[in-house]
Amino acid sequence: MNLRRYTASDQSAWDNFVAGSRNGTFLFLRGYMDYHADRFTDHSLLFFDDRQRLVALLPANESDGELYSHQGLTYGGFILSEKATVVSVMQLLEALIAYSRSQGFRKIHYKPMPTIYQMCPSEEDLYALWYFGAKQERCLISTAVPLRGDVQPEVERRRRRGMIKAEDLGLTIQTEASLETFWPIMEQNLYDTYKATPVHSLAEMQLLQSRFPRQIRCLLVRNHKHEAVAGAVVYEANSRAVHVQYGHATPEGKESGALDLLYLSLIDYYRSQSRIGFFDFGTSNEQQGRVLNENLIAQKTGFGGRGVAYQCYCLDL
Repeated sequence: MNLRRYTASDQSAWDNFVAGSRNGTFLFLRGYMDYHADRFTDHSLLFFDDRQRLVALLPANESDGELYSHQGLTYGGFILSEKATVVSVMQLLEALIAYSRSQGFRKIHYKPMPTIYQMCPSEEDLYALWYFGAKQERCLISTAVPLRGDVQPEVERRRRRGMIKAEDLGLTIQTEASLETFWPIMEQNLYDTYKATPVHSLAEMQLLQSRFPRQIRCLLVRNHKHEAVAGAVVYEANSRAVHVQYGHATPEGKESGALDLLYLSLIDYYRSQSRIGFFDFGTSNEQQGRVLNENLIAQKTGFGGRGVAYQCYCLDL
């Protein structure tokens, strides 16, 4: 394996490889990754075989003498073609270790792709990480609703009751909504609940939506006065899974079951789309996974969601 660092001239080759990969999502396209280039020192890598054919990518950045699966992304790891095998992925990691040592990096922090975003089994990297002595340094737990298959956990009654209440109160869903309307709802709820702020600014999300209008959707729930009382930003990540990037409600929205109506409607919609396998609510952790927000994960579980691990490994060089 040969590898080299990504440059802007590689954008077309990079994006084409992601589009044809077996485990890529639109978050790995350079138009998404580069929106926060001012915050991270990109050190993404392209891997080539002995015939100089592009065989893998690694979205990455460097920080304080260490190499990271890109810290601006929730997940990462090697982006692979369908031809990749266990042996070739072991060669990829071996080449990455040698390269990282040559660059003076002390550690490699690697975030594998969660299973629900893999369009075919792609866990060769987990074996390679174990083989080369990597240690797990973090595990977050997400909650995803399976939309296909024989086992689909039931929705809790309180979530159904919330939806019925919302419908009785005349709440309706606006499917093509303005981020500008949703953002104050989210910011206020995040501050009131966690004293936190969104990962993205409104301007950043508007930029990303302008670049990926088919993949990034904003939906609102409105009351009988047409006032927005809840909303969500949804990422249609790839043909395998949909992810709720943000979902928040006003006090009125919480009282009236607005998110129950929105989420159950979205789950039913994506279940009707034969290509989508999972509806991912995202992680429910704080302090790098050491704290589980039990109230938050209980809400997500109530929609029929079950656990998906978002892991991170460290190779000490």
